[in-house]
Amino acid sequence: MTPFRVMAVVAGFAAIFLVISAIRTTGPQQKLGAVFHHASDAFKRDTMSRTMADANYWKNVNLEAEDLPADINHTAAKVQVNSKRVNIMGTNTFYREAHPPDGVSNSGEVVVLLHGAAFKSETWLNLNTINLLAAMGHQVVAIDLPGYGETNRTKNVDKADFLQEFLTKLEIMKPIMVSPSMSGGFSIPYILKHPQALGGYVPVAPVDSQKIVPHASEIRIPTLIIYGSRDQSLGVESRKNLINIPTSQAVELPDAKHPAYLDRPNQFHTLLYNFIKQVHAHKV
Repeated sequence: MTPFRVMAVVAGFAAIFLVISAIRTTGPQQKLGAVFHHASDAFKRDTMSRTMADANYWKNVNLEAEDLPADINHTAAKVQVNSKRVNIMGTNTFYREAHPPDGVSNSGEVVVLLHGAAFKSETWLNLNTINLLAAMGHQVVAIDLPGYGETNRTKNVDKADFLQEFLTKLEIMKPIMVSPSMSGGFSIPYILKHPQALGGYVPVAPVDSQKIVPHASEIRIPTLIIYGSRDQSLGVESRKNLINIPTSQAVELPDAKHPAYLDRPNQFHTLLYNFIKQVHAHKV
């Protein structure tokens, strides 16, 4: 008998034994259902885990496959955005928070919006990003980083630890983090220090992207790299560095400058819509 047939026979006996054991326990229908349900769940978990780490999947998935829902702006107008403060490492930190409005199912995803040096959380409010993401069904948190907007400047703060304490105090786990320009000084050290902490990463021409390169092959965070075609400095550099993350895909926004989301807001929001949808569908 060939080794393959021996393995098949052993597997067959094991399956029979499992079914008999199940029937003997508390009745055939209930226990059999539980056994096969457990096997199905285990298979799904394994499949999802492999998909999340499958570089080919994230390199090739179409992140503009679906347009934004036709009524998204109407729904976004119903979103209530609240201003809040929290003490992070001695810093009185300002942030804005929104949840899905009535009638919109909560996806369970949390999107954390950082900002560039010339901007603050109010930028995402004015661009309607906070409202649109909440209208898609997500919890949204937009922070004023230390020294920007309504958050006090802090000296000698570890930027990775600052983000970690912020997320911990708000009880946020596995968020999708959007990080433009200057905020890469926070998000990239955070990823290197906590490589399993994010559910998804959307860098928009961030600073410090070169720090990712030596560790890129070990990172398995689904990553959507966005940059403007007219950004020939940080845009080009960040794409070159971040594309080394196996589970990444880069998208160039045509005729867009460094803050590409300002020049192409509809395309930017469409990319977020599709990316978050994919992350949610394949999350373990």
